[in-house]
Amino acid sequence: MATLGLELVDAALVAVRDGVRVAASPGVALLDPQGLLVGEAAAASARLNPVLAVDRFWADLSTESLAQAVNSTVTHADLAHAQLSRLWSAIGRPGDEVVLAVPGTMRLHQLGLALGIARSLEMLVVGVVDTAVAACASLSARATVLHLDVHLHQAVLTEMQGASLLRRRRVEIAPRAGLKVMHAAWAQLVSEAMVRRTRFDPLHQAASEQQLYQRLPGWLDVLAGQEAVDVAIETGTGSYGATIRRDQFALAAEAWYAQLIELVHAGRRAGESVTLVLSSRVAALPALRERLAMLADLDLVILPETAPAAAAALRAGEIGPGDPPALVTALPRSHPVAARGGHLPRRPAAGRPTHVILEGRAHSIDEYPLVLGLGADDAALAVGRRLALAGPAAGISRSHCSLMRRDGNVFVRDHSRYGTFVNGERVDGEAALGAGDRLRIGTPGIVLELVAVA
Repeated sequence: MATLGLELVDAALVAVRDGVRVAASPGVALLDPQGLLVGEAAAASARLNPVLAVDRFWADLSTESLAQAVNSTVTHADLAHAQLSRLWSAIGRPGDEVVLAVPGTMRLHQLGLALGIARSLEMLVVGVVDTAVAACASLSARATVLHLDVHLHQAVLTEMQGASLLRRRRVEIAPRAGLKVMHAAWAQLVSEAMVRRTRFDPLHQAASEQQLYQRLPGWLDVLAGQEAVDVAIETGTGSYGATIRRDQFALAAEAWYAQLIELVHAGRRAGESVTLVLSSRVAALPALRERLAMLADLDLVILPETAPAAAAALRAGEIGPGDPPALVTALPRSHPVAARGGHLPRRPAAGRPTHVILEGRAHSIDEYPLVLGLGADDAALAVGRRLALAGPAAGISRSHCSLMRRDGNVFVRDHSRYGTFVNGERVDGEAALGAGDRLRIGTPGIVLELVAVA
């Protein structure tokens, strides 16, 4: 008899036995009139028949009917059942016990449905544990642990705390910062690069679009260790390619990266030292982990893909029996809490910012002052550039502050009445800036972010 860990999340169902991944099934279904496809088979054809593709049945798990279903009686639960059935028939063994790792966004009635589906498939579920708690309870970490994950349709930050017992305290989401929208933005980036270089648009044909989406994860893996990636699409008329830099991928996703970083800021208290744990899905986002590593008073830990499911299986004895099993949101910690006064990585020299981000657009910082405000006087514009700030004028001056590079460092100089703030602290005249710093202009004002682009 073996214990199998199974992570349930819309991006993929990941199953682990004895620490080894035995399945990773994308949460996609294709409502083909000739036969339902789920998992990898559905993902391999989703761009060929986009009208028939469904990918929210785990996120929106319920008994409600699907609007796009050919048969109006097909429900989200039916598709979840079909996918779990295919997976279990492929990997299940007689006598296997299963521990489920579920995200903090899964509601109790959805968990009840998932357990009902598992029971109908004769899966012996002996425990259910929060994904973040399972993945983080075995880590050597601070008393406060933040777990950041990105699903198909949203990003999730789980805050946990405790010296001997790691307990889930709260769950925050960024509802529009999911993998699906980021992959779409990167597909558009690849398409535009190919059009510029070869005049070939891979998004113009279903077959080449499908190929692009299937190759995208591999290109992202390359960017984890390289500054650029060569992308290529093969068609009946030849091979078409382009070279795209990692910073281009990062800038294309900046609007969603900003939401992920804001989740981290919102999940910690001012001056608190925390451990930030990134899921493998977050770690695969080009250049994001480098930006998160720049945040002050923060230890960064990267989890492997199998971490939640493997940890859930190993902790089966601590999760406890029950019929049905209750959701566990706290586990004993395997290591002592890192000392409050312990070492935290300092911001490296490479963390000097090169751009400031406003509404998803990056503006370069150089030796000439970049003047931020609702307007700018002639004297300021004579020696620099202007970045006009839209939105409510309360607390923002016409020429509020300026950014400039000097002797290799970047500084902000305040010219305002209402104040310029760096990471919540008011600037007294002038202050040095680092990549990852948050610049608030005015009171209540708006927030901009400083980033380093190689």
